[in-house]
Amino acid sequence: MPKQNDKVRITLDLSRKFYERLEELESLVGAESKAVVVRQALQLYEYVAQKASEGYIFRAVGRDGREQDIVFLGPMAQAEDRAEEPVGVD
Repeated sequence: MPKQNDKVRITLDLSRKFYERLEELESLVGAESKAVVVRQALQLYEYVAQKASEGYIFRAVGRDGREQDIVFLGPMAQAEDRAEEPVGVD
């Protein structure tokens, strides 16, 4: 029986630009490693996917009260991924 703490190593091929974004995010959130960033991102994405499937929408609200819908899933988000631009950033 496998231990609960067993880990699986994976290899990802990332563009230089995407890797730099990962490094910037690691620094921004003070993560111990890029692996921590990826694990936390997966947890957030899983939550968002579940809520989106239940009909929830996500919105960013600025300090000045401006609102902007955030698209995480679907064709619009996938197009942004292909462009390798941060999702929801103007």
